[in-house]
Amino acid sequence: MHLQPLELEITENRQSISIIVPCFNESEGIESLKKKLMPVLIKLRLTRSVELILVDDGSTDDTFFKLEQYFGQIAQIIRHPKNKGLSAAIQTGLVYSINDIVCTIDSDCTYDPQQLIEVLDLMRANVDIVTASPYHPKGRVKNVPGWRLFLSKGLSLLYRLVLPQKLYTYTAMFRAYRREVLETVPITYPGFLGLVEILAEAMLRGYKVVEYPAELSSRIFGQSKLRVARVILNHLKYIRKLIVRQMFQQKKIKMQYYKYTKKDL
Repeated sequence: MHLQPLELEITENRQSISIIVPCFNESEGIESLKKKLMPVLIKLRLTRSVELILVDDGSTDDTFFKLEQYFGQIAQIIRHPKNKGLSAAIQTGLVYSINDIVCTIDSDCTYDPQQLIEVLDLMRANVDIVTASPYHPKGRVKNVPGWRLFLSKGLSLLYRLVLPQKLYTYTAMFRAYRREVLETVPITYPGFLGLVEILAEAMLRGYKVVEYPAELSSRIFGQSKLRVARVILNHLKYIRKLIVRQMFQQKKIKMQYYKYTKKDL
C-alpha cells in the first residue's frame, strides 16, 4: 500500500523519538534544564512515544546526583566513569535508546528545548537529519561571546567549502536524526569534533540534511568546556583529511572514466 503525501507527513510526525542529553559538570543548570524540558516532553507525548536519556559524561561535581534528583522518575540516567566527550556520550545514549528518531540537545539550554518541536516538524519522509542553524539568514544569535561566534562561524565557512551540502552551520549538537544515520555513520572523534564528523560523513554517504533556523543564546549556568586551541587544530586536521579524501575520490573516478573510455576505443 502506497501512502499519500498527507498520510506520509502524519506518519512522520507521529514517529517515536528518543531524546539524548549529554551532561558534563552541569550541576548548576540541571533544575533549569528540567523546567525548560518538561513542557516540551508533555507536548510531544500528545502525539508521540518519547523517551528521555541523560548521559553524565564523567562529571566531577554533583551532576549525577542532580540528574537523579530531578529526572530519576522520568528518564534513563547513564553514567560514564570518566569523561569521554560529547559524541561518545551520544553513542552511549544511542545504545540505550529504542526509537526511530534520535534527538540530541544541549544540557545548558543555549538552544531552548522548545525549538525541538519545530526541528521535528522538519523531519519529513525525504529528510535524514535536521540540524539547528543559528547562522542561517533566518536564525538568531543572542548574547553569545564574540570569540565563540568567530570560531564557530569560521569553521562552518570552511566546512561549507569542502562538503557537498552547503549549510550555514555545521557545529551545532541540537539535532534530530533518523536512527539509521547514527547506526551507519562511523564516529571516530569522541568530543566536539565528532558532532561535525557525524554531519560530514552522513553527507558523504548521501543522507539529506536540512537546517532549522534556530536561536542560540549564551549559557546562564556553569562554564563552557571548549578548549579553543585544541578545537581549532583538530578541526583543521579533519578538514584537510576531507579535502584529501575527496581529491582521491575524484582522481579515482577520472581514472575509471579513462579506463572505460580507452576500452571502448
